[in-house]
Amino acid sequence: MDLEGAHEALHQLGFRPQFVAAGMESFVFDIGSTMLAKVWITKGPLEVQQLHAFYLELRERQLPFATPKISEVFETHAGSSVSIEERLIGVPLKDLLDSEPDNEMLNEQGMKAVVSVVEALNAVVDLPAARELPLLGHPSLWTGNSTWGTVLGELVTLRVNRYRTTLERSVSDLGKKVTRIVSLLKSLNVSRRGVIHGDICTQNVLVDEATLTPKGLIDFGFLTTSADPLFDAVISTLIFDMYSPCAHEARRSLRDIYLKKWGEQFTDVYPLYKAAYALVTSNAYSEEGEDGHFQWCVDVLNDQETDAIAAGA
Repeated sequence: MDLEGAHEALHQLGFRPQFVAAGMESFVFDIGSTMLAKVWITKGPLEVQQLHAFYLELRERQLPFATPKISEVFETHAGSSVSIEERLIGVPLKDLLDSEPDNEMLNEQGMKAVVSVVEALNAVVDLPAARELPLLGHPSLWTGNSTWGTVLGELVTLRVNRYRTTLERSVSDLGKKVTRIVSLLKSLNVSRRGVIHGDICTQNVLVDEATLTPKGLIDFGFLTTSADPLFDAVISTLIFDMYSPCAHEARRSLRDIYLKKWGEQFTDVYPLYKAAYALVTSNAYSEEGEDGHFQWCVDVLNDQETDAIAAGA
């Protein structure tokens, strides 16, 4: 499905779509003042229905910001899925930060907004519908005996097996690192399981333009599941700023914020979750690893923290 095909599919369903954005998973169109239509590239009807059910359960938890709600799901003549969703208010935090990249105060406010979203989602208890969601295209990995650690470990194994040849060309001692990471994940003792978004980046956090107060959190489904809430905290430190000259400084600042809140709990899992995230998402945007995200993941997998994991330190 390309943009033209997505546009035509909505016309056939009786909508008058206006293109808004394109992402890895879908094309987004305006179909009215309060509604959006998503034509899905990667999700079939069953997966979109599962996301619909999850959104309903999540809305019942009454978070301090809005989360998506799907009102209808269609299947096009070509077999693609279309979801009709509410338009959430607010502007992407990324747009504001990018408009003034040298504004330190604005950057600090942006970090506080992300942390407040992570903390709010951290308070949500485990939702059954979250366990039904696919992870990076793989059907739910949860079984009766699963733990968060075994699910993440299985996802690491599946992704590495799929992209092993590409990863081996760039990651030193890949086999040793993967064996150690999967072993540690399977032995994780997580005291509390909640719901994670899996991709709390500045593009997915909608804020009030004047105050930067979070107004919405969008695009669940990339790595959304039932999990250790600290996973979202770790990943948010990594993806707040991935590529700018200030990326490492931003990462340190966010780590310090979470360290004050969760202490050793956060410190203990940080290197492990960071490495696991790099392994499962390395080829999320390029099958051949020909994009910046792949290189970013390779850098993580070759850094001192990941080397220390492999060495048993």
